[in-house]
Amino acid sequence: MQKLNTVSTVLFLFLFQSGFSQWGYFSGSFQSNTNFFIRDSLIGAYNLPHYDNYKVGTDVWLNLNYTNEKYELQTGVRLDFFYNSILRTPTSTYTAVGLGNFFIKKKVKDLTITGGYIYDQIGSGIIYRTFEERALGIDNALLGARVEYDVKGKVKLKAFAGVQKWKFAILKPIILGFNADGNFSTKNNKVIFQPGVGVLNRSMDNASIAQIVTTIEGYDTLGRFVPKYNTYAFTLYNTLTAGDFSWYVEGAYKSHEAIKKDQINDAKDSLINVPGNCIYTTLNYSRKGFGVTLQFKRTENFYLHNSPNPTEALFDGTMNFLPPVSRQNSLRLPSRYFAPSLENRELAFGGEITYSPDRKMTFTAQGSFIRDFILKKFNPSNTIFFAEAFFNAMFKPTKSIEVEFGFQYARYDKFIYRKDGERDINSYTPFTELTYKINRKHSIRWEFQYQHVIKDYGQWLYALMEYNFAPHFSFAVSDMWNFKPNPDISPNANHYYSIFAGYTIGAHRFTVSYVKQVEGIVCTGGVCRLEPAFSGVKIGINSTF
Repeated sequence: MQKLNTVSTVLFLFLFQSGFSQWGYFSGSFQSNTNFFIRDSLIGAYNLPHYDNYKVGTDVWLNLNYTNEKYELQTGVRLDFFYNSILRTPTSTYTAVGLGNFFIKKKVKDLTITGGYIYDQIGSGIIYRTFEERALGIDNALLGARVEYDVKGKVKLKAFAGVQKWKFAILKPIILGFNADGNFSTKNNKVIFQPGVGVLNRSMDNASIAQIVTTIEGYDTLGRFVPKYNTYAFTLYNTLTAGDFSWYVEGAYKSHEAIKKDQINDAKDSLINVPGNCIYTTLNYSRKGFGVTLQFKRTENFYLHNSPNPTEALFDGTMNFLPPVSRQNSLRLPSRYFAPSLENRELAFGGEITYSPDRKMTFTAQGSFIRDFILKKFNPSNTIFFAEAFFNAMFKPTKSIEVEFGFQYARYDKFIYRKDGERDINSYTPFTELTYKINRKHSIRWEFQYQHVIKDYGQWLYALMEYNFAPHFSFAVSDMWNFKPNPDISPNANHYYSIFAGYTIGAHRFTVSYVKQVEGIVCTGGVCRLEPAFSGVKIGINSTF
């Protein structure tokens, strides 16, 4: 029945679009990622179904959009194909084919109506955010309807209702939301105010409530409570821009509901009935050659999911996004220790200073500190979850040479963020990068990194060489070598090689790579998950039309 509905929807949208094609235009994209799994017991890439049995897995997305400017109409469909995919859950495979997305959007003067799968957020996403992040297997779109009304360009009102997407099905709890955004300024436009307010209601279904009741019945009398069908979340926020300053502040509150018990105490399978709150703010100062960013966040029991009941994949049922404060590093070794937002208890501070005296030099200093806001008298060190100090300097002595070097120190509580390992891992990582532009089309880039982290994997060396031949070819080779390992974690001094080749022609890009990847945290856009070791060949195709 689901396949019939999928086909019917696609045919309807295609015919609908074709009938109006004389006034509009089509656009779309195609993406394909294929993994060939090569078993390697030395690095931990084994005893999983894709290494022992299936050997090949493929993920494909085919997207087609139609825009009709005359009638102010947009429609789109996306077909998703997963064959022995490890995208959603890296430790198991998933096979399914279906309609991943469809929508119809129509504008009538100042009113915009959207139906189908909707991606949206309120404020910074603290109480509500739906988004797709393919690299981590996240697609939590709202299947429903949304109306937006623009009041003279000063206020935008938005209301939506629906259910959350789960694979090619839906989760039953119903989500209702309202959002108002303003845009006001003084007469001379020197001061701009952009206030906002958001309200969210999630109404639980009977089956979810029954599962919560079954869990609670196993508790003693003091731990029992009556679960609520409805949860409400509220947020107020504002962006103030005045000259070189910009200040964003948001405060959110969530009503009592059943949530997973404090993850800091590693009792995630127990439920408690508590409200939640979150305060987040960021202050920016920027002028020519100089910039400062300060961040603060306090979170308490802000677990906002479709329900507290366990789901198959890590991000299934997630309804919101808590902005992280720690730096998102792009280099291979510094990125191993990143602190994603904690939903139960977190007090986070962050700051960054950038200084560019001229076009040839840029200096960056950044720091972040995250701890429990409940201090422990007898063991205060366990209240520190994460701390980072980062410095980077970039020099361009000539037009063809660019040199970067830097250093990162990170203190990381592996028990908090990965539920396993030491409470106080200290990592020291110097790094350097050199880019040489041979001519307008040819360039070569080197990376060198060293990491000293005794309580985790030990000592690492990383080296990369990348050659670019614009506009078509790019090649790279790298090795991440655990040359002096911690015998308690990795008894062997393993090499993690990578060989990459890419070819681009117009809007089409083809890539192939041989990859050995160590187990660790993988982050995209501030969202992270722990992935097992990988060994194999990856082939990718990306095309837009």
